[in-house]
Amino acid sequence: MISTRIISAIIGLLLLFVIFLSDIIFINIGVAIVSIIALFELLNTLHYKKNIPLVAAALAGGIIFIIFPFVSSKFALPILYVYIIVLFVMLLKYHHAISLNDITIIFFMIIYTCFFLSHITFTRMMENGKILVWLIFIGAWVTDTCAFFVGISIGRHKLVPQISPKKTIEGSIGGIIGCVLAFILFGMGVNHFGTYHVNYVNLVILGLLCSVFGQIGDLFASVIKRQYGVKDFGSIMPGHGGILDRFDSVILVAPLVYYYLMLFDVII
Repeated sequence: MISTRIISAIIGLLLLFVIFLSDIIFINIGVAIVSIIALFELLNTLHYKKNIPLVAAALAGGIIFIIFPFVSSKFALPILYVYIIVLFVMLLKYHHAISLNDITIIFFMIIYTCFFLSHITFTRMMENGKILVWLIFIGAWVTDTCAFFVGISIGRHKLVPQISPKKTIEGSIGGIIGCVLAFILFGMGVNHFGTYHVNYVNLVILGLLCSVFGQIGDLFASVIKRQYGVKDFGSIMPGHGGILDRFDSVILVAPLVYYYLMLFDVII
Protein backbone atom coordinates (compact mmCIF):
# COMPACT_ATOMS: atom_id res chain seq x y z
CA MET A 1 0.00 0.00 0.00
CA ILE A 2 2.80 2.41 0.92
CA SER A 3 4.79 1.52 -2.22
CA THR A 4 1.73 2.18 -4.38
CA ARG A 5 1.20 5.48 -2.58
CA ILE A 6 4.84 6.51 -3.17
CA ILE A 7 4.81 5.56 -6.87
CA SER A 8 1.55 7.44 -7.41
CA ALA A 9 2.95 10.48 -5.59
CA ILE A 10 6.14 10.47 -7.71
CA ILE A 11 4.14 10.31 -10.93
CA GLY A 12 1.91 13.13 -9.69
CA LEU A 13 4.91 15.28 -8.77
CA LEU A 14 6.51 14.70 -12.19
CA LEU A 15 3.30 15.79 -13.90
CA LEU A 16 3.16 18.82 -11.61
CA PHE A 17 6.72 19.81 -12.51
CA VAL A 18 5.98 19.48 -16.23
CA ILE A 19 2.83 21.60 -15.94
CA PHE A 20 4.37 24.35 -13.81
CA LEU A 21 7.52 24.58 -15.91
CA SER A 22 5.38 24.94 -19.03
CA ASP A 23 3.50 27.97 -20.31
CA ILE A 24 0.85 29.43 -18.01
CA ILE A 25 -1.96 28.20 -20.29
CA PHE A 26 -1.17 24.60 -19.29
CA ILE A 27 -1.38 25.59 -15.63
CA ASN A 28 -4.81 27.11 -16.20
CA ILE A 29 -5.98 24.00 -18.02
CA GLY A 30 -4.57 21.76 -15.28
CA VAL A 31 -6.30 23.72 -12.50
CA ALA A 32 -9.58 23.67 -14.45
CA ILE A 33 -9.43 19.89 -14.96
CA VAL A 34 -8.57 19.21 -11.31
CA SER A 35 -11.35 21.55 -10.14
CA ILE A 36 -14.05 19.94 -12.29
CA ILE A 37 -12.99 16.40 -11.35
CA ALA A 38 -12.99 17.35 -7.66
CA LEU A 39 -16.44 18.89 -8.04
CA PHE A 40 -17.86 15.77 -9.67
CA GLU A 41 -16.27 13.55 -7.02
CA LEU A 42 -18.04 15.63 -4.39
CA LEU A 43 -21.33 15.47 -6.32
CA ASN A 44 -21.01 11.70 -6.44
CA THR A 45 -20.16 11.42 -2.74
CA LEU A 46 -23.14 13.54 -1.73
CA HIS A 47 -25.45 11.54 -4.06
CA TYR A 48 -26.24 14.41 -6.45
CA LYS A 49 -24.66 12.90 -9.54
CA LYS A 50 -27.99 11.74 -11.02
CA ASN A 51 -29.80 15.01 -10.36
CA ILE A 52 -29.36 16.67 -13.77
CA PRO A 53 -30.53 20.21 -12.82
CA LEU A 54 -28.22 20.30 -9.81
CA VAL A 55 -25.29 18.87 -11.78
CA ALA A 56 -25.85 21.49 -14.48
CA ALA A 57 -26.00 24.23 -11.84
CA ALA A 58 -22.82 22.95 -10.20
CA LEU A 59 -20.98 22.75 -13.53
CA ALA A 60 -22.06 26.27 -14.53
CA GLY A 61 -20.97 27.65 -11.17
CA GLY A 62 -17.70 25.76 -11.37
CA ILE A 63 -16.90 27.24 -14.77
CA ILE A 64 -17.68 30.73 -13.48
CA PHE A 65 -15.23 30.39 -10.59
CA ILE A 66 -12.58 28.76 -12.78
CA ILE A 67 -12.56 31.79 -15.10
CA PHE A 68 -12.69 34.29 -12.19
CA PRO A 69 -8.92 34.98 -12.37
CA PHE A 70 -9.37 36.23 -15.94
CA VAL A 71 -12.47 38.36 -15.36
CA SER A 72 -12.25 42.07 -14.65
CA SER A 73 -13.08 42.90 -11.02
CA LYS A 74 -15.95 45.14 -12.12
CA PHE A 75 -17.64 42.17 -13.82
CA ALA A 76 -16.87 39.42 -11.27
CA LEU A 77 -19.49 40.30 -8.64
CA PRO A 78 -22.28 41.02 -11.19
CA ILE A 79 -21.63 37.62 -12.78
CA LEU A 80 -21.85 35.99 -9.36
CA TYR A 81 -25.06 37.90 -8.63
CA VAL A 82 -26.66 36.67 -11.87
CA TYR A 83 -25.62 33.11 -11.08
CA ILE A 84 -27.27 33.26 -7.64
CA ILE A 85 -30.46 34.60 -9.25
CA VAL A 86 -30.37 31.64 -11.65
CA LEU A 87 -30.16 29.32 -8.64
CA PHE A 88 -33.22 31.03 -7.14
CA VAL A 89 -35.14 30.62 -10.40
CA MET A 90 -34.13 26.96 -10.58
CA LEU A 91 -35.44 26.45 -7.05
CA LEU A 92 -38.77 28.00 -8.09
CA LYS A 93 -39.03 25.79 -11.17
CA TYR A 94 -38.00 22.52 -9.47
CA HIS A 95 -39.28 23.22 -5.95
CA HIS A 96 -40.97 19.81 -5.74
CA ALA A 97 -37.69 17.97 -6.41
CA ILE A 98 -35.05 20.42 -5.16
CA SER A 99 -34.86 22.03 -1.74
CA LEU A 100 -33.10 25.16 -0.50
CA ASN A 101 -30.74 22.81 1.32
CA ASP A 102 -29.74 21.30 -2.06
CA ILE A 103 -29.06 24.74 -3.54
CA THR A 104 -27.00 25.70 -0.50
CA ILE A 105 -24.91 22.52 -0.72
CA ILE A 106 -24.30 23.01 -4.45
CA PHE A 107 -23.15 26.57 -3.87
CA PHE A 108 -20.83 25.37 -1.11
CA MET A 109 -19.46 22.64 -3.38
CA ILE A 110 -18.34 25.05 -6.09
CA ILE A 111 -16.83 27.45 -3.55
CA TYR A 112 -15.01 24.59 -1.82
CA THR A 113 -13.59 23.08 -5.01
CA CYS A 114 -13.49 25.44 -8.00
CA PHE A 115 -13.21 28.83 -6.27
CA PHE A 116 -10.66 27.80 -3.66
CA LEU A 117 -8.54 25.93 -6.23
CA SER A 118 -8.69 28.92 -8.60
CA HIS A 119 -6.34 30.64 -6.15
CA ILE A 120 -3.58 28.49 -7.65
CA THR A 121 -4.12 30.46 -10.85
CA PHE A 122 -4.41 33.75 -8.94
CA THR A 123 -1.05 33.03 -7.30
CA ARG A 124 0.61 31.99 -10.56
CA MET A 125 -0.49 35.28 -12.14
CA MET A 126 1.19 37.36 -9.42
CA GLU A 127 4.58 38.97 -9.89
CA ASN A 128 7.13 36.16 -9.37
CA GLY A 129 4.14 33.80 -9.44
CA LYS A 130 6.18 31.11 -11.19
CA ILE A 131 8.12 30.73 -7.93
CA LEU A 132 5.46 31.68 -5.40
CA VAL A 133 2.93 29.11 -6.62
CA TRP A 134 5.18 26.29 -5.37
CA LEU A 135 4.55 27.45 -1.80
CA ILE A 136 0.99 26.12 -2.13
CA PHE A 137 2.06 22.58 -2.92
CA ILE A 138 5.02 22.54 -0.56
CA GLY A 139 2.75 23.76 2.23
CA ALA A 140 0.07 21.15 1.57
CA TRP A 141 1.98 18.07 0.46
CA VAL A 142 5.13 18.30 2.57
CA THR A 143 2.86 18.60 5.62
CA ASP A 144 0.87 15.57 4.49
CA THR A 145 4.00 13.51 3.77
CA CYS A 146 5.83 14.39 6.99
CA ALA A 147 2.72 13.87 9.11
CA PHE A 148 2.16 10.47 7.48
CA PHE A 149 5.68 9.11 8.01
CA VAL A 150 6.16 10.61 11.47
CA GLY A 151 2.74 9.29 12.46
CA ILE A 152 3.43 5.71 11.38
CA SER A 153 6.92 5.84 12.92
CA ILE A 154 6.41 7.35 16.37
CA GLY A 155 2.74 8.29 16.54
CA ARG A 156 1.16 7.22 19.82
CA HIS A 157 -1.45 9.81 20.78
CA LYS A 158 -4.55 10.12 18.59
CA LEU A 159 -5.32 13.59 17.23
CA VAL A 160 -9.05 13.31 16.51
CA PRO A 161 -9.91 9.59 16.54
CA GLN A 162 -13.62 10.18 16.01
CA ILE A 163 -12.84 11.85 12.65
CA SER A 164 -9.60 10.25 11.45
CA PRO A 165 -8.45 7.32 13.65
CA LYS A 166 -4.96 7.04 12.09
CA LYS A 167 -3.87 10.65 12.60
CA THR A 168 -1.72 11.35 15.63
CA ILE A 169 -0.56 14.41 17.55
CA GLU A 170 3.05 13.40 16.86
CA GLY A 171 2.29 13.20 13.14
CA SER A 172 0.61 16.59 13.20
CA ILE A 173 3.61 18.19 14.91
CA GLY A 174 5.94 16.42 12.48
CA GLY A 175 3.94 17.83 9.60
CA ILE A 176 4.25 21.36 10.95
CA ILE A 177 7.99 21.08 11.58
CA GLY A 178 8.59 19.46 8.18
CA CYS A 179 6.61 22.16 6.39
CA VAL A 180 8.43 25.03 8.10
CA LEU A 181 11.82 23.44 7.35
CA ALA A 182 10.79 22.87 3.72
CA PHE A 183 9.80 26.53 3.42
CA ILE A 184 13.17 27.61 4.82
CA LEU A 185 15.03 25.33 2.41
CA PHE A 186 12.91 26.59 -0.47
CA GLY A 187 13.68 30.19 0.52
CA MET A 188 17.40 29.41 0.72
CA GLY A 189 17.28 27.85 -2.74
CA VAL A 190 15.44 30.82 -4.22
CA ASN A 191 17.84 33.22 -2.51
CA HIS A 192 20.89 31.33 -3.73
CA PHE A 193 19.93 30.60 -7.32
CA GLY A 194 17.83 33.67 -8.10
CA THR A 195 18.00 37.44 -7.80
CA TYR A 196 15.33 37.56 -5.12
CA HIS A 197 15.14 38.78 -1.55
CA VAL A 198 13.54 36.34 0.90
CA ASN A 199 11.83 37.54 4.07
CA TYR A 200 12.43 34.48 6.24
CA VAL A 201 10.23 35.66 9.11
CA ASN A 202 7.18 35.92 6.86
CA LEU A 203 8.18 32.70 5.12
CA VAL A 204 8.31 30.77 8.40
CA ILE A 205 4.98 32.22 9.53
CA LEU A 206 3.42 31.26 6.20
CA GLY A 207 4.87 27.76 6.47
CA LEU A 208 3.37 27.34 9.93
CA LEU A 209 -0.03 28.60 8.78
CA CYS A 210 0.02 26.46 5.64
CA SER A 211 0.67 23.33 7.67
CA VAL A 212 -2.15 24.09 10.12
CA PHE A 213 -4.61 25.03 7.36
CA GLY A 214 -3.59 22.01 5.30
CA GLN A 215 -4.31 19.67 8.20
CA ILE A 216 -7.65 21.37 8.82
CA GLY A 217 -8.50 20.85 5.14
CA ASP A 218 -7.55 17.19 5.39
CA LEU A 219 -9.67 16.68 8.51
CA PHE A 220 -12.61 18.55 6.99
CA ALA A 221 -12.56 16.20 3.99
CA SER A 222 -12.42 13.26 6.42
CA VAL A 223 -15.58 14.55 8.13
CA ILE A 224 -17.41 14.63 4.79
CA LYS A 225 -16.32 11.08 3.94
CA ARG A 226 -17.25 9.79 7.39
CA GLN A 227 -20.69 11.43 7.29
CA TYR A 228 -21.43 9.99 3.84
CA GLY A 229 -19.89 6.58 4.50
CA VAL A 230 -17.12 6.51 1.89
CA LYS A 231 -13.44 5.64 2.25
CA ASP A 232 -12.22 7.78 -0.65
CA PHE A 233 -13.78 10.39 -2.92
CA GLY A 234 -12.61 8.45 -5.99
CA SER A 235 -10.02 6.02 -7.32
CA ILE A 236 -8.20 8.03 -9.99
CA MET A 237 -4.91 8.03 -8.03
CA PRO A 238 -3.80 4.57 -6.78
CA GLY A 239 -2.91 4.67 -3.10
CA HIS A 240 -4.38 8.14 -2.69
CA GLY A 241 -8.00 7.79 -3.80
CA GLY A 242 -9.54 10.54 -5.87
CA ILE A 243 -8.40 14.00 -6.89
CA LEU A 244 -10.20 15.46 -3.90
CA ASP A 245 -8.38 13.07 -1.57
CA ARG A 246 -5.06 14.38 -2.87
CA PHE A 247 -6.06 18.05 -3.04
CA ASP A 248 -8.07 18.34 0.19
CA SER A 249 -5.14 20.15 1.86
CA VAL A 250 -4.39 22.27 -1.21
CA ILE A 251 -7.98 23.52 -1.24
CA LEU A 252 -7.48 25.51 1.97
CA VAL A 253 -3.79 26.27 1.50
CA ALA A 254 -4.14 27.89 -1.95
CA PRO A 255 -6.33 30.82 -0.80
CA LEU A 256 -4.20 31.23 2.35
CA VAL A 257 -0.98 31.56 0.34
CA TYR A 258 -2.53 33.99 -2.14
CA TYR A 259 -4.02 36.32 0.47
CA TYR A 260 -0.92 36.15 2.67
CA LEU A 261 1.26 37.12 -0.30
CA MET A 262 -1.13 39.98 -1.03
CA LEU A 263 -0.59 41.33 2.48
CA PHE A 264 3.04 40.49 3.25
CA ASP A 265 6.33 40.36 1.35
CA VAL A 266 7.77 36.86 1.27
CA ILE A 267 9.84 36.62 -1.92
CA ILE A 268 10.51 39.85 -3.86
